[in-house]
Amino acid sequence: MVIENVQTFDWMNGIRDASMVGMSWLDPLALATLGILAGALTTLAGLGGGVMLTLALALVWDPQRALAVAAPALLFGNLHRLFLFRRHAAWRPLVPFLVGAVPGALVGGFVAVALPETALRLVLVGAVGLAVARELVQRAKHPPKALSWLAWTPSGATIVPVTFGAGVLTATGGAGALLLTPLLLACGFKNERFVVAASTVAVAIHLARISAYGFGGLVDASTVRDATIVGLAIFGGNLVGKQVRTKLDERRNTQVTYGVMVACVLLSVLGVTG
Repeated sequence: MVIENVQTFDWMNGIRDASMVGMSWLDPLALATLGILAGALTTLAGLGGGVMLTLALALVWDPQRALAVAAPALLFGNLHRLFLFRRHAAWRPLVPFLVGAVPGALVGGFVAVALPETALRLVLVGAVGLAVARELVQRAKHPPKALSWLAWTPSGATIVPVTFGAGVLTATGGAGALLLTPLLLACGFKNERFVVAASTVAVAIHLARISAYGFGGLVDASTVRDATIVGLAIFGGNLVGKQVRTKLDERRNTQVTYGVMVACVLLSVLGVTG
């Protein structure tokens, strides 16, 4: 069940716009299903669940509300993921990542609040397209030379600027993993340590962008309600992903990753053309 009646907030003028711009709430079962999928996919593949969640919500809501609901829900999910993999935590090496990620998420959050709906949808499509193209180029045995720049691997010396970019991309399009994932891998984070590191940086990014969304008027009681439903469902998805993770070999894991990428592209295109 979907009800039409949502207001937007013009933070530049400090007033609410009473126009009908999208859907105020989805049926709790639908939100819970999206949360389970998001948690399972992120725990299983290390990325993708948050982007899919944001894009799916943006099909029925305006993208600002989709980002505002997804952010606290994904925050809950990443905190739970940290708890599940806490034995593999190493906090000190992640400090430089947070120095760049937090201000980037703040900047991206304010940009997301200010952008018109169409522009923000195009940002979503562009971010997802870049993420998918990068994955395909990196996995290709003989990628086209014209696309070789997509295979660029960040180094430890670029931690702050790259994580700043990841914060901006997450807050505006949910696709910060485009930059964060290769950086963490290049810095030696593998397997469970990678999951912990990615979740730690994600927690900081989500807290920062929620602050920006809140200042811009995107967070209200209904946002918190819907985010809580999705967030609790992500807990269940995390547990499912953790169990499945131990049973998949590298080939199956790759297939899951490709499936996530295809789904993200389809959702982003539907959001613009629908």
